Amino acid sequence: MFVEDAVKKGAVLINNAKVQSVIRQNGKAVGVRYRKNGRTLNADAPLVILSAGGIGTPQILRESGISRAGYDFFYDPLFVVKGVVKDNLGGDEIPMAAGVHMEDEGYLMTDMAMPRALNSLSALQSLKLNNLFTHPSTLQIMIKIKDELGGSLTDKGGVRKGLTHADKRKFAWGLSKARAVLKNAGAKDIHKGWYMAAHPGGTAKIDDVVDRNLMTEIDNLYVCDCSVVPEAWGLPPTFTLLCLAKRLARHLGEK
Repeated sequence: MFVEDAVKKGAVLINNAKVQSVIRQNGKAVGVRYRKNGRTLNADAPLVILSAGGIGTPQILRESGISRAGYDFFYDPLFVVKGVVKDNLGGDEIPMAAGVHMEDEGYLMTDMAMPRALNSLSALQSLKLNNLFTHPSTLQIMIKIKDELGGSLTDKGGVRKGLTHADKRKFAWGLSKARAVLKNAGAKDIHKGWYMAAHPGGTAKIDDVVDRNLMTEIDNLYVCDCSVVPEAWGLPPTFTLLCLAKRLARHLGEK
């Protein structure tokens, strides 16, 4: 919706392009260099706002001379706890329709309905071959934790970050609660799925890589995505990012 509004008001949208670096002249950002259809092209602009996400943005910043981006981040690790209920004929529910935020214990619990193919893939990863075809009768609870800051990204976007002792303790608490819920629901063959992660951020933090107005040390170069969030909170970041974008738009309009 926001992209469509911008295009109606004169913005030019270039799809299927990958930004490589920011173009600088006299210490200011004046555009970006990007690849499209095997060609390297430039896009000129009076200012640049990077919104390539918690992994993409620090890669571009490094290529643009800001080497300290991409360290001590969070990525909201999670796994799904599953159990099979023979008389349940579901599988098509809306995922994450209900949940509870266990703030003191540092984790979030929600229901999690997966598509059939993803459910089968998860069974293969967990070596639960007997669950390959139990999708309609599988109940699932997602456990997502507020992880501690740490790790680093490689220049090519590889994620190098492990779970700390505190992270593992949060997962253990969540696993215990999820097992109890599924057992009370009559589920059998309760087991934990593969570790995954969502919402990487903190790779270009406020008061470190960007200032309070989201500008980097390069004049006219801003960042507005989950990269700027300074610490993990273990919750979906979408609403916060929309608010940050509106705040930045107002600041730039006044400037």
